[in-house]
Amino acid sequence: MINVDKYNQCMSKPIYLSAREAAAELGVQPATLYAYVSRGLISSVAGPGKQRRYDAADVRRLKGRKAEDQAGLRPLTGDPVLETELTLISEDGPVYRGRRATDLAENSSLETVATLLWGSEEDPFAESAPQKAPDLPEGLGPLDRLMMALAAWPLQDRAAFTHAPKLLQIKGAALLRYGTAALLNRKPVAVPIHTQFAEAFGVSTAGRSAIRAALVLCADHELNTSAFAVRCAASTRAPLHAALLSGLGAFAGPRHGAASDRVTAWLADLTPATDIEAILSDRLGRGESLPGFGHSVYRERDPRADCLLEMLIRNERNHPFVERLPLLIGVADDLYGRAPNIDFALAAVQKTYELPKDAGKIIFCAARMTGWIAHALEQYSSPEQIRPRAAYVGER
Repeated sequence: MINVDKYNQCMSKPIYLSAREAAAELGVQPATLYAYVSRGLISSVAGPGKQRRYDAADVRRLKGRKAEDQAGLRPLTGDPVLETELTLISEDGPVYRGRRATDLAENSSLETVATLLWGSEEDPFAESAPQKAPDLPEGLGPLDRLMMALAAWPLQDRAAFTHAPKLLQIKGAALLRYGTAALLNRKPVAVPIHTQFAEAFGVSTAGRSAIRAALVLCADHELNTSAFAVRCAASTRAPLHAALLSGLGAFAGPRHGAASDRVTAWLADLTPATDIEAILSDRLGRGESLPGFGHSVYRERDPRADCLLEMLIRNERNHPFVERLPLLIGVADDLYGRAPNIDFALAAVQKTYELPKDAGKIIFCAARMTGWIAHALEQYSSPEQIRPRAAYVGER
């Protein structure tokens, strides 16, 4: 009779390969094998003599992924590449240092979330706002204004290049206020960010609440493209304003921070009399995507969008556009099989409160500056410089 416990123990015991065997199975040189180990893709243990042995399960898992890569089936996303204490992405949405963003969105301000993400023991926003408004040319869009303002930050702050931990959080608060002023084309002030947006846009109390919640929900989203760009810059010890510029460059693309513009464009055609099913069916028939629906991280629903849209429906149930939101979302699900994401929710807030052009994008940007500062501060505390390796597939 088979001893089941002994059998299971044997079956679960790891199998280890020599360096030659592991490299041969992967079809790589030993140097590449060692690089995989240093990146944490393959675990190893001490072997006989000075040799090391390599986990066969890791080798075969990596081999399967390489095959997917060569077949063009696997995008460059999804692999953990560094550790963070800032944000966890869960089925409930982002969790900021143990606090669900959707819970914080009910009552918290962006400044409260900033002090949480930055690990502040004292209020970095207790200081006065920067004295000078950015001196910028006329005719620039909001993101371009912010780029130029950040580049000019050393004219505002003599200690702009400091890495002193006790100064960086205070500078983060100053840069957040300064950046918001650039986005809104106003003077920096020491009032809550959502209040600045509400006053600039001239919205109601409900609109102010929606903007506040949107800022909180968009503050950080783990290692997205712009946050990674910030961390790469911070790992070289670039100053804080330059690290933010790196993130802003990545953010400005239509596949990231500017995605709500694409949603706003097609929502602009919807009126209370529009046949929603016909409009979306026509898009589908033309092979057009539906910006604002589906997400690369959330397999089912984007909890940030659900939170913001539920708040919108609760506060503006008699608004003609909001009244039709459930129908719009239902038809999109029937035709495209996707749920709304945060870009759609931002565009919905913009349409509901008749906010200016680019409003959804610049709300998102002001919010995400908070996360970029958090990522830069965390990266400054790490001794390592970020330097991923590429898999060369060209001519040899």
